[in-house]
Amino acid sequence: MISVIIPYLRDRGYLREALASVEAQTFTDWQIVEIMHPETQGFNINKGIDMADGKYIKVLHDDDILPPNSLADLYEGIQGYDWVCGDHQTFGDIVFCPHPGIYKGCLPTLEGMKKKNQVGGGTTMYRKDVLLEVGGYNPLLVTGEEYDLHLKLLSGNYRCNYVGRVVHNYRLHGYNKSYSSGPGEREWRDKYIKEIADKYDRGNNI
Repeated sequence: MISVIIPYLRDRGYLREALASVEAQTFTDWQIVEIMHPETQGFNINKGIDMADGKYIKVLHDDDILPPNSLADLYEGIQGYDWVCGDHQTFGDIVFCPHPGIYKGCLPTLEGMKKKNQVGGGTTMYRKDVLLEVGGYNPLLVTGEEYDLHLKLLSGNYRCNYVGRVVHNYRLHGYNKSYSSGPGEREWRDKYIKEIADKYDRGNNI
């Protein structure tokens, strides 16, 4: 079974679409775990992981949707691996905005990830036991929690596979953390993300 965790602070008007995209999956052995709580993203996802019954964990943010093939492709891709990632496409209100940097067709590496994000967080799926083994997401982070998790997995030599198919539809709108911030906030976020990467240079991944 795949547990699809949907964390959110409030329904911003997109939740119904997110739920419908899970219900439309060609892979049918899934459950939805909704987490609505005014805590950090990492805290809420960890709570969902604890509640999940599935062997595999897929996180879907409430403003995004999954193409119908997503769970089937990720399930196939994770066999024999600890986690898996794929490709995404964007849709929504913003016509064009460059992505921070996903290298299609390439497996992420620790050194590569410390320089530039190589993984779209919404394209991933994990074995639940692996997430529990590494302590899940860092609940203290206010952004970059997926990036931190991927650095943690790579530094621990957990095996990642890549599927060359679109497994996630990322909605662009006025409130995306990665895209919508102004210059001052972007500078703050870039510095925050760099501090996460620097932590792994020091060998401290807690």
